[in-house]
Amino acid sequence: MSMAMSVAISVARGWLLVAMVVLTGCASRPTVPGTGIDWTQRAEILLQLPGWEANGRIGVKSGAQGGQGNIRWVQKGGDARIGLRGPFGVGAYRIDWNDGNLVVTGKAGEVTMAYAGPDAVERFLTDQLGWSFPARSTRYWILGVADPRFSSHTEFDAGGWLVSLEQNGWVVSYDRFVEAQDYWMPRKIVMENERARVKLIVDQWRF
Repeated sequence: MSMAMSVAISVARGWLLVAMVVLTGCASRPTVPGTGIDWTQRAEILLQLPGWEANGRIGVKSGAQGGQGNIRWVQKGGDARIGLRGPFGVGAYRIDWNDGNLVVTGKAGEVTMAYAGPDAVERFLTDQLGWSFPARSTRYWILGVADPRFSSHTEFDAGGWLVSLEQNGWVVSYDRFVEAQDYWMPRKIVMENERARVKLIVDQWRF
C-alpha cells in the first residue's frame, strides 16, 4: 500500500470518528422546537401526569436576606408535600398543602402552623418571607411549563431549548435540561422579580 493511500485512509477514518461524535451529540440533544421537542405536547403530557417528585437544593435571596437548603417536592394531583431542610437557618420541616389548606409540621411531627382557605399558601409565605411568592405557579414552573391559569411569554435559544418564561411579573429562567424517565426536565431554575430571586437545582426527578 502506498504512503498516499495510507494517509487517505487515516484521514477518512478520522472524519468518520468526528462524524460519529457529532451525530451522537445531536442525538442526545434535540435541535429545534417541533422536531426535537414539541413543547406544547410536552406540557400537555406533564400536566396529565398523576404525580411527580423533585429532589434538590433551593436558594432564596431578597435584599440583604437569604438562605439555602435542601428541598423535596412531591406533587400528587392538586396536593403537594414539600420537605425543607436548612433554609434561613432553621431546621427540617414539612409543608402539606392543597387548594384549601396548608399545614406545617416540624421535625418531631408537631404541627407548627396551619392556614385555611384558597390563598393559604400565599398567606403562609407572605408571613414567613415578608413578600408574596407565587407557590401555586411554581408547581408548573419547576416542570418547565407555564401556569395554565395565566397568559405567558416564552423564549427559546438557537438550539430549540426553553430559555425563559414570564408570568405575572416573574421571569423564570432555565439553564439546563436533563433526560429523566423519557422526559426532558429542568436541571436549574431561577425565578425572580424586582423583589426576590429563588434558585432551584433539581438533582433527581421521579415520576
